[in-house]
Amino acid sequence: MRGNRFSLRRSATLGAVAVLSLAGLAPAALGGTASAEESGTKGDVSSAVTAPTSFGQEASKISDGPQAASGRSNAPDKKVAAYWTEERMAAAKPYEGPQPDADGPPKPASGSTSSTDPFGKIDPVGPKDASSGASTMPDGILFFDSPDGPSSCSASVVNAPSKRVLVTAGHCVYGASADGQGFWMTNMVFVPGYDGTAEDAAPAGVWTARSLRTFDAWIENTTDYTNDVGFVTLNDGGDATQPVADAVGAHGLAWGGSHDFQATIHGYPSNQSAPGGNPVMRECKDGVIEESSMGMVDGCDFGFGASGGPWLHSYDASASLGRVRSVTSLWHPVSKHNWGPYFSRYVKDMMDATAAD
Repeated sequence: MRGNRFSLRRSATLGAVAVLSLAGLAPAALGGTASAEESGTKGDVSSAVTAPTSFGQEASKISDGPQAASGRSNAPDKKVAAYWTEERMAAAKPYEGPQPDADGPPKPASGSTSSTDPFGKIDPVGPKDASSGASTMPDGILFFDSPDGPSSCSASVVNAPSKRVLVTAGHCVYGASADGQGFWMTNMVFVPGYDGTAEDAAPAGVWTARSLRTFDAWIENTTDYTNDVGFVTLNDGGDATQPVADAVGAHGLAWGGSHDFQATIHGYPSNQSAPGGNPVMRECKDGVIEESSMGMVDGCDFGFGASGGPWLHSYDASASLGRVRSVTSLWHPVSKHNWGPYFSRYVKDMMDATAAD
């Protein structure tokens, strides 16, 4: 088992491969991918729903526009928070979904070409009460119920105006069964800094989900992993019942520019759990290169459970903050490669749209 912090930079050569798995979801066979400009779908719109629960709240579509969020309560969902006991969290399985039947890395659609947008960025921010000793821990575990039962992914807080927004993989908020039936995840909570080896596994508390959002292009085709990005807006929560970014800080966001960059990647890969299988956050430093219109790293070997974890650009270890420039989407257990979607300007547009959520 690898240690908690390591730095690797290897060649991009991909040897013979057997099975491609998602670090979270792997529905059906891998389909083609295309650039946003070619497909015409990536930048169209994203959709958001109220976070569904098993306690009477349906996944109701949220209207676009900042006015849509006015008057909505930010109070914690006490039933969902109570549902996620320490025992249920410990028993949650890293979300896998149906296994693919295709070999090798994701393949772009015939004739597709990669494209880039102008580089843009939003700065990270520390906890509101950092002067009083509040810890910066914007990365954590997303717990939810999927058709497989209690499940988990990785996620991180991003510096949106509401101070209540997470970024994760699209398949961690919306999935599809082998027969193509789509579904939103239910009973979702976020636990920043989760440590399955600690006496207090949730050092800052628990935040319940208020809404879920992803690209319409992902909803329409959950085999196009270039669109595998999702955002979660949280209710106030934690030990002090406050916005999550105020409590634990928030990464910035980076989009556009080259596909290639030096990344610090965080997540909760189950193949690198602590002794006894307890989830702990792992870190890997690697160089991202472009492959099949996505970003690829070849030295991290982040397996199931790492899906949605941030690929951080300009990471400052002393502050525990960086800018999220991709998220873990795919994992190949033989080559140990991971892939993440390219963050175009449409990802920034989707984060802006969370103002309505």
